[in-house]
Amino acid sequence: VRPDYKRSDREKFSFPNPVPFFSLPSRWDSEAQAKVNKQDPNPKFLEQVKALFPNAEEDKIVVMCSDGRQRSIQVLMMLDEEGYVNIAGLKGGFNMWDATFDPKVRRRNVGLAKEVYTHDADSCGIHASGAGFQMVDKIESVDRKDYVDWEDWEEAVAKKSA
Repeated sequence: VRPDYKRSDREKFSFPNPVPFFSLPSRWDSEAQAKVNKQDPNPKFLEQVKALFPNAEEDKIVVMCSDGRQRSIQVLMMLDEEGYVNIAGLKGGFNMWDATFDPKVRRRNVGLAKEVYTHDADSCGIHASGAGFQMVDKIESVDRKDYVDWEDWEEAVAKKSA
């Protein structure tokens, strides 16, 4: 359900059968002195999904957006209403996928340091870098939330066709 610009911008590999739910063209607003995104719903979204996945009882669909929240939930609810039974949302969306796997789908070294608390009689039992807990256990957390306030698809399509 990711827009075309997001798929081409960051993904080094392609997922089969991407169907954008919204497009998000950007333009410069001289009054606001900022880049403004305009949400544009794909009115044929459901038709395109049904064409790709005609068998609602057997086809398996994984839905993902940037962070696995707003758009994925809308799509999962919509597909459930249409009778699809083998549907799943990718927890954390593409942002978490990208943080966890590289373009060849190998798990990335996510850098989560662990202390090993075992004692085999040859040391004091704590094996560490010697930097202390405040340095070893510090994990830089990256915010992977999509802060776009996405519109409701059905309302946006109705507004667009009016």
